[in-house]
Parts: sequence; C-alpha cells; structure tokens
Amino acid sequence: MAFYLEKDYFADIELFNLTQQVMRGELTLHWYDANTERVRVTPRQPARGLTYEDCNVGSYSYDQLPDLIRHNYSMAPRGAELWGKLPDLGYTVNRKSDVWAENVAALYEEAKTRRWAPAVDLPWETLAQAPLPPLLEAAMAQLCTFLQECATAALGIASHWIYAINQEFLELKSYLCAQILDHARHIEAFRKRALAGGQGLKRASVGAEQALKELLSAETYPASSVAGNLMLGTFLLGLYRHVAAVASSPVDLRLFRLAMQDAARMVAYGSGNLQYHLTHQPQQAAFLHEYLDTTEHCLLGVVGSPECIEPLILLSGGGTATTQLQRGSRAVAAFLRQTVADYLERCEHAGLSGRTTRSRLPHYLKRLGV
Repeated sequence: MAFYLEKDYFADIELFNLTQQVMRGELTLHWYDANTERVRVTPRQPARGLTYEDCNVGSYSYDQLPDLIRHNYSMAPRGAELWGKLPDLGYTVNRKSDVWAENVAALYEEAKTRRWAPAVDLPWETLAQAPLPPLLEAAMAQLCTFLQECATAALGIASHWIYAINQEFLELKSYLCAQILDHARHIEAFRKRALAGGQGLKRASVGAEQALKELLSAETYPASSVAGNLMLGTFLLGLYRHVAAVASSPVDLRLFRLAMQDAARMVAYGSGNLQYHLTHQPQQAAFLHEYLDTTEHCLLGVVGSPECIEPLILLSGGGTATTQLQRGSRAVAAFLRQTVADYLERCEHAGLSGRTTRSRLPHYLKRLGV
C-alpha cells in the first residue's frame, strides 16, 4: 500500500518561508549541537583504509547494539539523533541474533576489495584461440545456463530480506547488498560465457527451479540463511571449485576461481550467522533441524537435475567415450560426497549438533551408489 504524507510540501507555507529565510543567509543551525557523540576515527591499518571495524566505537558501535531493536524503525543511521516524527518503515526483522555474524563487517570489506568485472577480468580471446570440442562447449553452455538460475535464486534470497531488516544493522545490510552484486556478477559472467563459446544458452531446469523456489520461500531469516547461504552456498562453492579443477580453457579456470571467492564469502556469512543465532537463541536449534528435515531434499533437486549433472559429468570426464563417462561419473560422485560432507560439517561446527546423523542426504547418496 502506498504511503502519503499528511501534508503536501508544495502547499506547506511554513516550509516555504523557512527555506526563503535560509536562502537569505539566516540559518537556523539547530542541527549543529545535535545530541550525538563526537568521535574521531582513523584507519588501524592504513593500507586497508578506513573500515567499518575502525568505526565500531562508542554509540556508533555495532558491538553495543541490543539484541532487540525497539527505539528506531526509521531510515536514520545508527548513532544519529532521533527527533520529531520520523517515519516507521515497518521493519519486521529487528533482532540482532537473527541476522548478525561476527564476520559480517570483514566480509563486506572483503567483497569490495576483491570485486571483479567479467567484461575485462576474463581472457575472453582465448575461447577463439583454443576452442573447446563442440560437445564440451555445449556442456559448458548448459552448465552456465543452470548456474544463472542458481545465481538468480541466491540473489533473490538476499534481496528479499534487505528491506525487512532494521537499518540499525547497517553493516549486515551493506553486506547483503554486496552479496547481491556478487550474484549479479555471476549471472553476467555465466551468460557471457555461454554466448562467447558459440553455443548460446541451453535448457532451463524445471527440477532445479522448483527446488530453488522452495528455498526462496523460507518464512524466517535464520531459515532462509541456513538454506541459502549455507546449504546452497556450499553446493555452489564446491561446484565452482570442481569445475575450476577440471577446466581445460584459461577463461573457464579464471571464471570459476573468481566465482569461488564470492561463494566462499556467502558460506562464511551463512556459517557465522548460524553460529551467532544459536549462541544467542539455542532454543531455535530444534526449529532449524525441523526446517532442514523438510528442505534438504531441495539440494537433491538442484544437484540431480539433468541440466546440472549431465554436463558436469561430460566436463569432468572430457567426452562421451565409455572410459570418459566412467571417469566423469567418479569425479562427480566424489564432488557430491564432499559437498554433503562439507555442508553437514559446517552445520555441526556452527552449533547445529546432530545434523550429520539426522540428515537424509548421506543415506540417499549411498542408495545412489555414490
């Protein structure tokens, strides 16, 4: 529903007269002695510049935030003087222990430092100089089509929550914005990779998209984060690492290595958020266990889609000969085992004890013979 002020500023005579007064040089300066803390911050490490961590002081500190925000639901930045009739923006996520991670400020700084541009940071000319065999190029195009769907879902998970989160958690919101840019960069890079190789995009994945939509539909932020940042993020990080390891072209090696560092931040935040959440709200472990009991099947829907696993086998084995398919299948099986093991280990380390024995994922892989 649209919001409309109780006044029309075009018709506000008081504002008009005040602005005229100020423009004549008769300033009010009522803001000069604002009831705020005066501080002077400096970079602790000049080579890094002035970071959010350097600004973590006094009343401007994120360490001093209460767990539940009750005093500010406006756009005002943390530490500003709150006065008058500031608008209530209707934030629905107001608890620090739902969203925070001890590493979030550092991850935001890293995201800025390690940004890359697909247009100029990938050796696109090498695709024409040493093209892949048509079958492998088609497999890469299909994989890149699939990865755009995954990146779109990951972008959606982050963007869905930004407006709902209280502005007091500005470092966390800044990181989520950086994460959105990471995923947008991946969409750009994978799209360009599919088009630059001569094949174009291939087929969308019904199974993967249905599974990704369920992850997008999480009803609480902690559930959304553990499913999106930790579970989906672990899959993407492992996949990027695997494809980089089997890459037979310089552009693919560079592309997937760069994507890895972005996905690693996604997983690092997801792990840190889960740990912080359970440290401050240990009673929520039961809820998250139950949520994952009903949601982990989505990982199978993503991984098991033919649009993902078949091109991955071809790229891992190098072709369609029997020995190549066998080699590719073994490599992908090892990737799947490692992905599930990494995801469950991260859950356990972050405080979700018993996830390894409770999860159905390892048993499903065994039934597949993986």
